[in-house]
Amino acid sequence: MEIWTIISEQWQQQSIIEVFAVLAAVTYVWLAAEESSWCWPFGFLGTILYAFIYWDVSLVFQTLLNIYYVGMAIWGFITWRKTGVDSLEITRMSFNLHMMVIIGGIAASGLVYLLASYWLQYDLLLPDIIITVFSLTTTYLTVKKKLENWIYWTIINTASIYLLIETELYLSILLMFLYIVIALKGLYQWLATYSKNELKYAVG
Repeated sequence: MEIWTIISEQWQQQSIIEVFAVLAAVTYVWLAAEESSWCWPFGFLGTILYAFIYWDVSLVFQTLLNIYYVGMAIWGFITWRKTGVDSLEITRMSFNLHMMVIIGGIAASGLVYLLASYWLQYDLLLPDIIITVFSLTTTYLTVKKKLENWIYWTIINTASIYLLIETELYLSILLMFLYIVIALKGLYQWLATYSKNELKYAVG
């Protein structure tokens, strides 16, 4: 019960910016799971607000990540709105692509950490960088409608809970738990759509 007392107290102390950021973020992920292009405008709004929030708690790379998200939200909306022969369908990731994402992400995180540690000194620097690097790649996978993006997001959101606990953004911790639930929902729904499309092409 103590955790709910803490969350209740934190809720009363939340800035209006974080409240709207959380609402926009939940709407974004829910609509993305539904494969609706209208997820991206909500993603655009939420990421702008979260850029301010993370800057305020000195998570430099999370701030930069959300600035990147703003651009990806615009690109995602344009890409998902295409119709006809240009429309984008859900596809699976190859083994080689998985290896590129994982090995490339680890290598990039290490390189960025070595460079950033010369100018930035804070306890959460390494997890901040790792989560940021893998979020950059996974956002691209979401825009390209790769089915497994939901698996990567589940892992990333679970890891992000640690950052949010350390920075006492308790409302956003609840957001991460919602993200995980909706990501699993998205994986189920996208898999069903992918299987239906595969069957359609096989019959055709």
